[in-house]
Amino acid sequence: MKNIFLVLTILTSMAVSAQIIVIQPVEVPADMTEKFLDVELNYSKKTAQNAVNNGELEGWAVLRNTNATADGYNYLWVNVYKDIATAVNKGSWWNNSKEVVGVETSMLYGFHNDLKIDQRYYYKQNVTIESIAAASYVIFNFTNSTEVEKHTKELEKYVVPHFKKMMPESGMVGWGLSSKITPQGDGYATMMVYDSYDSLENAMIHLSGEGPIAGLPHEKISTIEWSMRPLMEVIVSTGPKE
Repeated sequence: MKNIFLVLTILTSMAVSAQIIVIQPVEVPADMTEKFLDVELNYSKKTAQNAVNNGELEGWAVLRNTNATADGYNYLWVNVYKDIATAVNKGSWWNNSKEVVGVETSMLYGFHNDLKIDQRYYYKQNVTIESIAAASYVIFNFTNSTEVEKHTKELEKYVVPHFKKMMPESGMVGWGLSSKITPQGDGYATMMVYDSYDSLENAMIHLSGEGPIAGLPHEKISTIEWSMRPLMEVIVSTGPKE
């Protein structure tokens, strides 16, 4: 239970307005998966937890793409900071690995040179639904819409109250909406909405257009063209501040 607390933290009740969510995709080759997970579960988690305890980080997690392509990004790092200043000035918590786990950062993460690591994507948390249970799966919904403010107002007005009513019976345990800070420009998402679930089955039901989606007043909500909707499994995360 504790090792999936981050989704309770960053993707639900503690992901309050103005917090900064930083996501970074990474492609881990099959022959390096064991090494990658060993480092993340046994070293990165401890170092990230130390940063949480020190107030430098609100939460951290590693998520796995449940349906990645053979040569695509199959894991995702997620970091959450309380504000922009912390994200900018305290955003390299992993450099404390020597102090926390006794291994130099260069030695611990040297194998990252053999990974395909994407750039970091920064989002500002705008709207959330407080969590009601631990999350095991998260659907990320990205859009390149030029009407982020309009979508935010409509989703907050119509989707939030509906999802709140549907959550106990649908397996949805949290929801949130964030606007992009950087990078910006053609081809980059401008907004991200996430749906947190207690099981793969319930997340798949959502993606099929059923579950909490049923009964939404679609006629009152502007159509959003999603550019990508990956379904991610929570592999490891930090816990609450100790």
